[in-house]
Amino acid sequence: MYGQLEKINSDLTSYREAFDQLVSVATTTPADWRQRLFAILICASQLYLDYLLAMRDLPALEAVSSEVRSVPVRANILRERELREQLQQKLRSSSSWNHSFQPKNPFSELTGLRGLQDYTERFTLHLPEIYEETLRVETCIKDFTASHDDSALAQIIVGLQHLGRNHISFVLQALEWAGDEDGWE
Repeated sequence: MYGQLEKINSDLTSYREAFDQLVSVATTTPADWRQRLFAILICASQLYLDYLLAMRDLPALEAVSSEVRSVPVRANILRERELREQLQQKLRSSSSWNHSFQPKNPFSELTGLRGLQDYTERFTLHLPEIYEETLRVETCIKDFTASHDDSALAQIIVGLQHLGRNHISFVLQALEWAGDEDGWE
């Protein structure tokens, strides 16, 4: 059980590292974009699996929790906005993103990913929110591990559900198609 929480923490960190690479390292060629988006796809997919496994194993976590009340961990909206602006600027200013990425695929209409703007909006909405949520969940895991605080456990579960249901599930297809070399000239 604690091994699972350590694995989740490691995966939360890996996601942030992949996102940081995307926004801070020069991404000048289609291959750079594919590589960085594919890295985020792998990390996001792993976090989605972590969420599912945590939900499956929730009774074991609840069995070791105790009634201690910690202060809820709040999101840093300013940091999230800054990350969103950095990513949006990177996407808008990249000639590779704007001219080499060909977002058409057989499921464009079904997924709402019809053009470059749809991908840009999907990424700038969800990827920074995932980043911020990873920080919150990581703090809650540390609190729960130290104190077995049931409110920290509740925040972990809510955070993982938020990651999985509200963000990762909405961005996986876009990441997969943008990380595939067939979508680039």
